Amino acid sequence: MELKDILNTKVWLLIIATMHMIMGVGGSYAQMGSDHLALIGFFAAVGVYLFYAGLMTEGQEQARLAAVLCGPVFVWFVICAAMGLDMAGEPAAPFPQAILPMILWGMPALCGVMNWNSELAEESTETTESA
Repeated sequence: MELKDILNTKVWLLIIATMHMIMGVGGSYAQMGSDHLALIGFFAAVGVYLFYAGLMTEGQEQARLAAVLCGPVFVWFVICAAMGLDMAGEPAAPFPQAILPMILWGMPALCGVMNWNSELAEESTETTESA
């Protein structure tokens, strides 16, 4: 397996979107019930954004959306874990349980940053080949 296969932006976006809908929406509803519907609705909206980025875009646009959508959430998880912050009365990112969300949000962000200028790189190789 090559590094290119592991750093597939679309795959990571679809993984985090699916996990966000299952754990973020379903898990939160099962745990908190209808007491926090606004929070659960926000989780669902984020999941829809992630599915959009994974299924309706490609190339440089997808990479940039992945970096912009997932990067800040990764940083938020790091800050929450470091500071021990709470969300809805529960620890937002208790360590070591926060490691999995950090990986799941960090990988699409990393893929997005690494492919940020992917179309520019393709254009430069095409120009070099035609010369």
